[in-house]
Parts: sequence; structure tokens; C-alpha cells
Amino acid sequence: MRLNQLVDNMAFHRALPIAAPLQIQRNANSTGLSSLQGQKKTWGASSKQALTRLLAAVGVILLSFSANSFAKNSLTEPQQAFLDAYDAIKANDRPAIAKYKAQLQDYPLYPYVLYHDYRLHFDHTPTRRIVQFIKDNQNNYLGDRLYTHWLTHLGKTKQWQSYLKHYTPQESRDLQCYLARAQAQHNQLDAALKRAKTLWVSDRKLSKACRPLDALLRKHKQLTGSMIWQRIELAMKKNRLSLAKQLSKDLSRSERAMVEQWIKVYKEPQRVTDPLPKNMSPVVRKPVFIQGVKRLANREPELALNSLERFHAQYGLSNKQYNELKRSIALRSAYRYNPKASEYLQAVNGNGEATEDSLRWQAQIALKDSNWSMLLDTIELMDKEQQNETQWQYWKARALAASGDETSAKRLYRKLAKQRNFYAFLAADILKSDYQFNPDPVQPIDSATLIKKYPQLQRMQELLAIDWLTSAKREWYSLLDQLDASELHAVSILTSQWEQHSMAITTAARAQKWNDLQVRFPTPHKTPVMQSAKKHNVDPAWVYGVIRRESAFSHTIRSSAGAIGLMQLMPQTAKYIGRKIGIRKPSRQMLTEPKSNIELGSAYLSYLYKKYDGNKVLATAAYNAGPKRVDSWIPDDRSLPADQWIDSIPFTETRSYVKAVLEYTTIFKSLLNKKYDRLKDVMPPIGPTNVASKSAQ
Repeated sequence: MRLNQLVDNMAFHRALPIAAPLQIQRNANSTGLSSLQGQKKTWGASSKQALTRLLAAVGVILLSFSANSFAKNSLTEPQQAFLDAYDAIKANDRPAIAKYKAQLQDYPLYPYVLYHDYRLHFDHTPTRRIVQFIKDNQNNYLGDRLYTHWLTHLGKTKQWQSYLKHYTPQESRDLQCYLARAQAQHNQLDAALKRAKTLWVSDRKLSKACRPLDALLRKHKQLTGSMIWQRIELAMKKNRLSLAKQLSKDLSRSERAMVEQWIKVYKEPQRVTDPLPKNMSPVVRKPVFIQGVKRLANREPELALNSLERFHAQYGLSNKQYNELKRSIALRSAYRYNPKASEYLQAVNGNGEATEDSLRWQAQIALKDSNWSMLLDTIELMDKEQQNETQWQYWKARALAASGDETSAKRLYRKLAKQRNFYAFLAADILKSDYQFNPDPVQPIDSATLIKKYPQLQRMQELLAIDWLTSAKREWYSLLDQLDASELHAVSILTSQWEQHSMAITTAARAQKWNDLQVRFPTPHKTPVMQSAKKHNVDPAWVYGVIRRESAFSHTIRSSAGAIGLMQLMPQTAKYIGRKIGIRKPSRQMLTEPKSNIELGSAYLSYLYKKYDGNKVLATAAYNAGPKRVDSWIPDDRSLPADQWIDSIPFTETRSYVKAVLEYTTIFKSLLNKKYDRLKDVMPPIGPTNVASKSAQ
């Protein structure tokens, strides 16, 4: 898989926000400013300060809404009516709801009126209407969502007969638990107990929906010791020590002692270097030893390997378990570039136990050490698909050239240089040839016909107009599964025209339209990017490269780690850099606003660029992994060519990140300026000369 393809596919996994849809501020004829004016009359002149504060707060809220909806500065009559209907539904104003339902029957968002009314008022909605809605919307994500909400409502309210009647197989664990409870209440005890046994064995604490299954199993004496041990093992594998300890309360005193011993080994894995207690059952001893060896390998791989060799037969490890542990020890030693990592990996890879990961790390260590013969030997061990990846084609060429075979190396370089990716640009630098960007011509599309064909697109248009971005994204996800392959590209172009660039980029990736640079590398927010880049003396193409890799131009996203907005800033980082540029305590809301996010992100790039004395490679790596980690990766004893340093970064995410940002920056530079910087000019060697910058602030 090519690097740009891999990174585009990574954009697809970013989680959608699951908050309730935002409701935008209305015009002055609705409940917006008119209501504030009414409050002012009621308060009187003495409340001017309060009104000023309220209006200021409203102003902050308005900043969070997309420029797309406010550029139009008005809503159509149906859009306004829909938003009023949503207000009426939340207030359960039945006469108003009936009025709006009649008014909006032909409006594309009419299903949303029904959906939200039924979702919020299940107790007052006839079952036949819910069933009919689900049937009518079976090709629309609203049908599935209402069905899930409804089953949850039936389970919570213990409407077991209705639950059994309408249940179809579900992935949700909670919904399966409700099914078991429903079966137990309606003369299906055997089926209920069978299902409850399966659901009870989990690596997590039982949820509120599943907790009654514990009592059900106990009541019918179906909770066995093997089930408890099975669940303890799952909990220990997921590092849930408190759950394992809680579960052990149902065991005998001697068995509880074994669990306590297991927890001690978990906390002090060096215990596996000595024989485990003889009173520990062999069935328990094996998983305790396996986990202990894995955890010890993180700190002292040599000790872990010695323990494995000493005890594997005594504890009854199978050949498969033994080989997997050896590979695990080798990989953990490689992650830290332990001096013996190469030896361990060669032992694993030479015994027919190689995996893509173990071969990649052996090759990575070889290129870090400039061991070109070892690198060539390792690449030869890879399967054809892995060998043909651009990364290993490039490194094979580098190894061949270093070994004196310039002819074979140049043949590989010429093949690579025809492409558009990080390694292609490096190959072109070696050949001193022009970069090939290979753009496809802009494709005209019949958007009217496309929108008419797919109701999801009609609804997306309206949802975007009223700034219900979350719902629009859900419609888009639903649409992707229904599109003909031939129409994916057209939808990517259409969503790009709608300025929904993250959707467009992902759709283009699904269509495998890698050369549609207009869709894949847009330049929105150009004014704040250019202004912030100039103010902080950084390349605007670099800013765009970071935005493209971090968020794919989705300004509302938040990562699981808490990074926010276009340039995925952590709140603490934003606070730190904000102080440096005169922005006091930037709020989380501010970080979702493109202009302020770009300002802070550009300032942080500038800070890192200065810290690393103008080294864009180190600054880019630090933007992703943090300066402290990057400082620890800079070699103190020798200089390493930047391409070797990048591909020997210990973190897989950071390795991919640096390559993607450098590639994207080059492309954006070409699009913005009709010229580009060659990678060789922004990738100086990394080593002792960079050490002085480690302490720079």
C-alpha cells in the first residue's frame, strides 16, 4: 500500500463526534435576537451589564458555528420551519409538532422530524408507527438508529414481550443482555441461561443492562469456577487488576491466593526468573508465566528470554506459544533498539517464524546501523507484496548503491521517481530529476442528477445548511455503503464543492482516485493560513501539510487523546504557546474555530522550528510525538542521514506522520507556488550537531 493511500485511509477511521446536533442561531424574526430584546425590556435599564455579558456569550457561541452556514446569513422557510419543529419536539408541544409535520411532509428532512419525535417520546408513540418508520428507513441510517434506541427503551422499561417480538440479532452487548433477560421472563429459561453464560464471561465490569444476568446465573446455580477463571484471565490480559481481584471473591481461599500471586507477578514481572509457587495450579501457572515474560521483556528482554528457555517445557507451553513469546521478546527489544535486538530478530526470522512486523523491524535496525548487506538479506525474506512496497523498494535501491551496484539501484530509483510520494521524491533527488505530481484533469460532474438519485445527498445539503454537521456526516457514511463504485469519485467532487473536505478526501480514497489533487489537497482557510504563516515565519505549505495529516480539514474533530481542531492541538500545548504569543487561556471552544486554531498551531510549529535550529524534520516529528521524545531519538555519537533517521523512529505513528507531512508539504508548495522545495534541501543529517538544540527553549 502506498504511503499516501495509507494516510488517506487513516483519515477514514477518525471518530465522528456523537453529541446531539447543534442548533444554529436564528434570524432576528425568530427566537434569537428578538428574545434577547424582550428580555431587555423585562429587565430594564439596570440590567445593561447583564445583557452585555449575555450578548458576548452569544458571540462566542456563534464563533463555533461553521462559516458555511453564516456566509448565507439566512435560512429558507422550510429550514427555519424544521428548526422550529425540532424546538417543538424537544418541548413536546404536540399541537406545534402536528402543524410542522403537516407543513414539512415534502421536505427532505421530514424523516428527521419523525425520528426525533419518536426517539424522544417512545411512551407516547404507537408501536405501529415506530415499526413503520424503521421499515420505511431501512436503507437510511435513521431507521437503524431508531431501532437501536427503541430496543434500548424496551429493555430499560422491561417491556419484555414487545422486546422478544421485535428483536433481531444485534452486535450490542447490552441489547443481547436485554434479550437474555426477556427470555428468562417468558418461559425460555434454557436459552436465557445459555446466552447469559456467554455474556457473563467478559473482560469488563458488567454494565447496568447486563448486571442482572449475574443474579440469574447464581439463582440457577449456573456460575461455575471455570467461568470465573476464564473471566479473571481476560481481565488480567486487559490489565484490569481490580476486576480480577473482585472476581476472585467467589473462589476458594487457595484459589484466591493464586490470583494474588498472579497480580504480584504482573506488578513485579522479574518474579518469572524464579520458579513459580508449587501450589499454583498448572492451568493457572501457564498464563501467569506467559504474561510475566511479556511484561519483563519490556524492561529486560535478555532476562525474559532466559526465563522462557528455562521454564517453557516445565510450564507446558506449546511450540506455538513458545515461538510467539520469542517473537514478542525480539520485537520488544527492537522497539527500544536494544543492542541484542538484531540477534533476537534474526533467530526468529531465520526459523520460519517471521511475520511482517518482525521482518520490518529487522530491516529497520539494519538501515539504522547502515548494515546494507543485512538490509538486503532481510528484504529478500519478505513476501512479494511487502517487498514491492515503495518503502522497501527505496531501501533496496539505497542498499544496492551502498554495496556498489549502482546500475540496479538506478533502475529502482527511476521506477520510483515516476510516482508521487515521499520515497518517489527522495529517489528523484538522487537522480536529480523533476518531481512527478501526476495530477488528473478536473472532472465535470452532473451534480443535479446525482443529488436527485440519492436522498442522502438531498438531506446532506439541508443538514449542512442548518449546521447539523454530525447528522450530515452520518448520512455520508450511510451513502458510502450504497454508492456504485463508479459514482464514488463524483461524490468526492461534490462534497469537495460543498467544502466538506474530510468527506471528500475519504471518498476519493475509496474511489482510489489518488491523482485528483484538487479534491485530495484543497486549500481552504487560505487567509488565516497565509497570515499566521507570515506572522510566525513558517512555510504556509507546511501548515497545510500538518492540517491535512492531522485532521483532513475537519475543524470539529477531537482525538481520543484530547487533541482538538484543524491542527489537533492539545489544550495544554495551546495554553503554553498562547502565553508566548499573547493569547491568555485559549478555550477549548476557541480551538475548534479555524482561525484561532491555525494561529496557535502555526505559532507552535514556529516554536519547534526555532528549537531545532530550522530542522523541519525534527520539528515535524516533535509536533506529533513531543519534543522530549524526539530529543531522546537524536543520536549523540554520529550523524545519520535524515531518511535513515526518519525510518528508524521507534514510534510507528510518528514515522508515518513525518513522511506524510513532508510529502504533503511538497505537494501543497507546488499547488500554491507552482514550484517546490526538494526534500534533500529540508532533510539535513541528524546527529551531534542537533544536540545543542535539545535544551533550547
